[in-house]
Amino acid sequence: MQLNGVIDDGEAKMKASCKLMAKKLEIDESGNTADVCNRVAEGIKAGLSVGLSANAKLTIDYTPAECTVNIDVAASAAAKCEGEASADVGVTCEGTCSGTCNGACDGTCEGSAGTDGSGGDCNGICDGACKGECTGGCEGHADVNASAECEAQAEVSANAEAKCTKPELKIEFAADAVVDKAQVNKVVLALKEGMPRILMISAKMKGPVTAAFKTWATSAKSLASSSKDLYSSLGAEATCVSGQLAGAVGMVAGMQSSIDVQVDVSVSMSASASAEGGGSAGN
Repeated sequence: MQLNGVIDDGEAKMKASCKLMAKKLEIDESGNTADVCNRVAEGIKAGLSVGLSANAKLTIDYTPAECTVNIDVAASAAAKCEGEASADVGVTCEGTCSGTCNGACDGTCEGSAGTDGSGGDCNGICDGACKGECTGGCEGHADVNASAECEAQAEVSANAEAKCTKPELKIEFAADAVVDKAQVNKVVLALKEGMPRILMISAKMKGPVTAAFKTWATSAKSLASSSKDLYSSLGAEATCVSGQLAGAVGMVAGMQSSIDVQVDVSVSMSASASAEGGGSAGN
């Protein structure tokens, strides 16, 4: 399944990033994703506590990762699923329509628009939710209005394949605040090695992938809850369909858990990177 594959791939990349950071910190790389990444977070915190004088901090500046979804992919997938050459489906961009928004813009439109370029009809880039037709890129996630099955399929097709930018970190600290240069260098190298990837993966999981997952999970549960009528109409094939639906519903918890792990890692790393020094070494 496409969505499950994207989530599994994200977790694998998250774990690989944490393992790279563990190498720089010279700590144990073993265990599952949460184990490795939590150990790295603690290693960063400990390294700063030892490496910097009391109350000193690293200053980390970065531009947040931005994820772009191809709205055309969602529209095409919905049309194909509904079996229409030109499907009567609605696809909106929940975010910034970096392509062209033709229709209502719930925000500011850069281009010919309604009153003072704010809200109303738009024919340009919509900095907000494009309630009309967004052609091309959408910085946010695609929201499809179609039948339950086709909505889930189209949103997964577009949102799961979102492309996200990797932030560039700028790390600064006062030279006179360094107590143990080796420890500080380890932490800085680890952050530069792994944090951009972690922030990029987390942005994709929190944004477009979570949006696709919620729609898919709702659809799977809805199909399962209405399965009695479906089973009675299928006869001998009911057992097979029952197993498929049960499998889909059973995947929901596992996929949610994997998304949570990836988001939690980002939060934990960011909190550790802002930890204060302790001045406990080199005095």
